[in-house]
Amino acid sequence: MNEKIKLLSKKITPKTLGILGVIGMVIVLLSSFIPTSKNKTGDSDEFDSEAYRKGLEKSVVDIVYGITGDKKSTVVITLESGVRYSYADDTKKDTNTTDNEKTTQNSKKEESSHITVKTADGDEKALIVTENMPEIRGVAVICEYGDDEVISEKIRGAVEAALDITSKRIYIAGKN
Repeated sequence: MNEKIKLLSKKITPKTLGILGVIGMVIVLLSSFIPTSKNKTGDSDEFDSEAYRKGLEKSVVDIVYGITGDKKSTVVITLESGVRYSYADDTKKDTNTTDNEKTTQNSKKEESSHITVKTADGDEKALIVTENMPEIRGVAVICEYGDDEVISEKIRGAVEAALDITSKRIYIAGKN
C-alpha cells in the first residue's frame, strides 16, 4: 500500500494538481448559478388559505353527495381572513431601581424581538409557534333536493358538525 502511494505521488505533478484545483473552483462557481428547487407554494412553507378553503369545500361536497346522491352540487365557503401565525418572541426585561434620600424611582424597560431560524437557502425566517386557521364566515350549498325541508336539515346538521359553525352561517338551496 505504501509503495502504491509513492508510485502515485511520482505520477502526479504540480501542474496536474493545479489543473484539478482550477476545475474544482469552476465547478463550485457554476453551482452557484444553478437555481435551487422550491416547494409548490413558492419559497414559503407557510399554509395557503386558498388550499384550506378548497379542501373544506370538497369535504362539504362529499357530505352533500352522501346525503342526496347529487354528484354535481355546488359549495362555496367564505373565510373571515387568511391564516394567522404566532411567532416565538425573545423578550428582554431590564428593571432599575434608584434610591435617593427622599424618593425611590423604578424604571422598567422591555425589548421584544422575534426568534429567527435559518432556512436551507440561507435566508432567515421568524420561528412560527402556531398557525391559526381562518374562521369560516359562511357556507352556501346548492344541490338537488336542497329545497326539501328534511334533506336541507340533514345537510345543515352535517355541515354544522363537520365545520363547527352555527346554522346561521349555512345557506342551502335546491337546483332549478
